[in-house]
Amino acid sequence: RVLFRKVLCAFLAQAGLFESVTEFSGVPDLLNRSDKSQFHILILHTKSPLSGIESLNHLRLLLPEMRILFLADDLDEEIGIQSLEAGAWGCLSTGESPEVLVKAVEKVAAGERWFSHRVTDTVLNRFIASRGAGPASTDSLTPREWEVLALIAQGYPDKEVASSLFISHETARSHVKSIYKKLHVSARRAAAV
Repeated sequence: RVLFRKVLCAFLAQAGLFESVTEFSGVPDLLNRSDKSQFHILILHTKSPLSGIESLNHLRLLLPEMRILFLADDLDEEIGIQSLEAGAWGCLSTGESPEVLVKAVEKVAAGERWFSHRVTDTVLNRFIASRGAGPASTDSLTPREWEVLALIAQGYPDKEVASSLFISHETARSHVKSIYKKLHVSARRAAAV
């Protein structure tokens, strides 16, 4: 784990996203720092997702302003949802590419949430199911529109939606317009909700 932390810190420092990147041996090490308020983003890595969720809950109470990106070895939709409920700003598998990690850190630094498409889709499906049948029916969304909607919910602009799904910018815009119409909304945030 020490080697993993050192490599991760070196990679993030080299990426040039922040003025400084600091390594902690664990949550107690962070909490014992007198200057902990200067840290804005924390990448919390754990081998055991359940103990990581406990740490997230603890940190959210002690450091409510800290944006935490949860990094887990065995990540599935349930762990992703639990991390969201525990206050994580994002959740990422250690199996993701370095480029995805940089993108996630950038988004969290910009005040956006970062969760996988599967987690976002699961959250949306549960939310819709909890509301029952409402005026906006999602039954008529095509599989591609669901993919576009998941990206919209993660804050992707049309160009990034197009790039992620290997479609043209105009096709992405067309899907977004169709989603708005089917959901009876007029904005990205309303569509995501």
